[in-house]
Amino acid sequence: MIRLLDRLQEAFFGWGWLSPVVLPLTQLGGRGLFNTLASLYALWGLLSFWRRRERLDRPTLLLYLALLGVFLLTIPGSVDPVAGVRTWLGFLMQSMTLLLIPLALRESPTNPDRLLDGMALFGALTLAGLSLLLPWHLLGLSGQPFDHETQLREDNLPFLTPFLLAWLWRRGPPRWRYVAMVSVVALVLGYIVLAEGRAALLGLIAALTVFSSLVLGWRLRLIALLALLVLSIAIAVNISPFLKMELDPKQPLDAFTAGRTALWRQALAHPPPRAWLGIGMGNGAHAGEEVLGFQLGAHNHQVKHLHNFVLDAWYETGLLGVSLLLALMSTVFVRLLRIWRCLSVPDRQRAGIWLAAAAALLTTGLLSFSYTSRQLACYLFIAFGSLTALSGLRLEGVRPPAVVDKDPDRR
Repeated sequence: MIRLLDRLQEAFFGWGWLSPVVLPLTQLGGRGLFNTLASLYALWGLLSFWRRRERLDRPTLLLYLALLGVFLLTIPGSVDPVAGVRTWLGFLMQSMTLLLIPLALRESPTNPDRLLDGMALFGALTLAGLSLLLPWHLLGLSGQPFDHETQLREDNLPFLTPFLLAWLWRRGPPRWRYVAMVSVVALVLGYIVLAEGRAALLGLIAALTVFSSLVLGWRLRLIALLALLVLSIAIAVNISPFLKMELDPKQPLDAFTAGRTALWRQALAHPPPRAWLGIGMGNGAHAGEEVLGFQLGAHNHQVKHLHNFVLDAWYETGLLGVSLLLALMSTVFVRLLRIWRCLSVPDRQRAGIWLAAAAALLTTGLLSFSYTSRQLACYLFIAFGSLTALSGLRLEGVRPPAVVDKDPDRR
């Protein structure tokens, strides 16, 4: 048994820790495939990390355990405790990357780039797969009429774009890399516009803004021009998502946001009965029609969550849960900011890539995802784990402060 555990541990920290890079590609195979791979990865990691537990980042570990504990405490007394336990276990399995990724990154100085290259590779495969399936849906070859809401899956593209751009920037031929980067952005933007994903569009703009600033070193004026250009192209190509105010002229803001603002107002007007613990993790769908129902024009709508990860966390896990979640997120950013000046230029660029990915997820999460979605519970925690590994460098072990990059290709 000991020998088997040793082999599992060796395999995990040799190559198994890279398994999460495959997860975005699993969206092509359905939710079941994602859940299976994420669970296997978490179990494998739990069996492997014990002998390295002393290397765990203590502040992150304590906050993470407190978060899991509070989330678990919200379940007793909820309407559906079984759904709560199931959701809690799913969150645990997906968010374990927060602890496992930093351990693996510290095993070898080449591991940070291996992770970035892996994310770029499977991000490219995901984009290629979605692009190849697009004509299948557009031409009705699937046997179903084209429906962008159910057939197109743009949610992960803003998060994956920084890794694709980073690989082209760092590995591509200098003569062609800008052309290749523009082509990738155009392909991603085209897919998002066709899917009418406004939250994904804002996530893409956020990712490009952070990437252009921290990785490419562009000036603020040029970054603002890029963001305006992307938004203008999206509106020019498909203006219909931006004309939703016509659905209900009496409530133009609610119509424009597809009912998001109505949901948020109703949640604030009808807070959870248990202020500190909420209505229970995984029980958001039981919030009631006065919270999750809204009307646009002559049509009534009912949703399952509030389409804002902060409000979802607050309503389900109360003030304790959402406070710990935000504290954990803030700790990652604050610690990175404190050590930023001590990072070398390459490490700053690595951090910039992960920050761009995190910006895409957080921006989209404010308008779409719940805190238990794969985008936030898994992908965001991968980004946080990578940033934790960078910010965990001891001052005596880091390189001298970064100097200005003199690369003539930087703008």
